[in-house]
Amino acid sequence: MDLNHIDMAMKAYLPKLCESEQERLRFFRTLWGVQDEVQKEHAAKVEHVVPDAGALKECSNAEQPVLRAYPADIPADALADAAERLAGAMTVFEQFDQATRDALAGVRWDRLVAASDIKLAGNDPSAYVEAFAGLLQDDGLGEDAGRMGAAVVSLALRALLEPIAQEVQAARVDGNADQPYPVHCPVCGCEASVAHVGQAGTKTKGRGRALWCAQCGCVWDIERVRCARCGMQNQGHLHFFNVEGDDDHRIATCDECGGYVRTVYQENGPMAQLYPFSYEIEDMVMAKLDLIAYRQLVAQEAQQD
Repeated sequence: MDLNHIDMAMKAYLPKLCESEQERLRFFRTLWGVQDEVQKEHAAKVEHVVPDAGALKECSNAEQPVLRAYPADIPADALADAAERLAGAMTVFEQFDQATRDALAGVRWDRLVAASDIKLAGNDPSAYVEAFAGLLQDDGLGEDAGRMGAAVVSLALRALLEPIAQEVQAARVDGNADQPYPVHCPVCGCEASVAHVGQAGTKTKGRGRALWCAQCGCVWDIERVRCARCGMQNQGHLHFFNVEGDDDHRIATCDECGGYVRTVYQENGPMAQLYPFSYEIEDMVMAKLDLIAYRQLVAQEAQQD
């Protein structure tokens, strides 16, 4: 976790946010700090292979996430310890109701991780998180606590997988094995959480987009005129919406699949002066755009009826 970038971006944003948004950022800053500690202590224990350029190109051509073909071996004790630490940080956050916090505090992470399919964690992280949510439910957790518990496991996996994702993605780019550009994460296969337009460090030199995976931290290029969900490239079927007064944060919606991706623009607006850039901070700041996307979806469904 790059806490330096996170802290500098957070410092720039805090004065512009309402009290609830500030509280949300501070809460996640605590979690990012725990993730950083976990990463430093446990990430090196995760065994993995960085394939050669030829093998990486085969994965790209087959639209196969690298971890599907070359899984990471995540130690169960490392994952359980990471989850326990993150859950502990969540349970002190008073914005959650006491019953939910108590339920989360009572989870035996070592027992549940031992009962899980740990191989799936290094092969398909999102599927593992979904399966783990089922274990939490079977263990008696309610809906709210179960949702928080699944988030704990997702955050724990992020801390352990991020160094691998960065290493694999660097090898893909260096070996010219990163094309065709995928819509899903080329490392773990998850959907992108955030799109970033105008990033000077990309191959498109600011004219394209980069996508970010919140599950493993991978950042990869994608064409600018393309749905980040289904890959459709008909510009007439792509639309953009934003909160009034904020042109730097938008949602890009697709008529073909009905999907959307939250997008940060750093071309000519004030955001161009905000450095260093942090995907984690942008992910939190743009949470309100999900409501806009939901309203657009409801409006479209109403028109169809």
